[in-house]
Amino acid sequence: MTVRLVFVDTPKQLPSPPPAGRVVTLDLAFAAGPHFERATRPFIRDLGLRLARWIDHHPHPAWEEYQGDPRFTLVDKKEAPACPELVTPERVVEIGEVEHVFAHADFDGLMSAVKFLRRGVPPYPEADEDARAIDAPGRGFRCSERGQRLADAIDRSRDAHPRQHGRFLQALAEALVEGKEPDALRQRIDSLAAAAQKRRQQLLPLLARAVRDHPDILLLSLDRMISPSDKKRLLLPMEERARVAVIEEPQAVTVATFDESVRLTRLSALHGTDGLAWGKARYRDVRDELVALLS
Repeated sequence: MTVRLVFVDTPKQLPSPPPAGRVVTLDLAFAAGPHFERATRPFIRDLGLRLARWIDHHPHPAWEEYQGDPRFTLVDKKEAPACPELVTPERVVEIGEVEHVFAHADFDGLMSAVKFLRRGVPPYPEADEDARAIDAPGRGFRCSERGQRLADAIDRSRDAHPRQHGRFLQALAEALVEGKEPDALRQRIDSLAAAAQKRRQQLLPLLARAVRDHPDILLLSLDRMISPSDKKRLLLPMEERARVAVIEEPQAVTVATFDESVRLTRLSALHGTDGLAWGKARYRDVRDELVALLS
């Protein structure tokens, strides 16, 4: 690939802008809270007109500042459940040639980057729907076996091999862009996906500990911090059982819901989206506000 592809683990820790060349960012949210001023705004300011396009679907209060700025395509997640659908052939042509692509280091970001490098064409027919199913669960989207295999492998790679995760995503991107999956990579994907499935089974005893703190709230209190992937694996089945799912860790609380009428962004102690909010708080700090939202 002639374009330099960079995968970003978290919006609050953006790499330094490249000294030259036009840049596209894909599926990179504006960093939450004070991290916006420390990471996102300097990145945008330093790039200036070399920012060819910032394409994202994670609502943020600072979006208002960039309305009407042609460098930004910011579409609410309700309208664009996943980012790849915003990477159309027409939009890629409109953006023009770029030297750098920065993408979120997850399934949605990978598929967005691959689609951009393929001039707006998905790497396989179900790719856009797979991204919607992975990034917006509970809204009726269905993931193909191919997509689930890749998503599982990505999740496991991030958890088990964080230092090698970027290289793994680079290899996946190259294979998807070219439409060829080398044998060594295929074996690696299969091994990681199998490990992810095994991890789901290992987490089942934790699910059994979830309690209904309120008719609409299923709460799981943990005595240790867990990985984002494990959290997602626990939250999804919890959300299928209750209107709102809550995981409380020693230093954080995460709230998730499939119910679009519950506006989690109104929880003052947390940040995130209406479907998923988190922060350094205790459940008791957010419970009253959450119950008020539900009623």
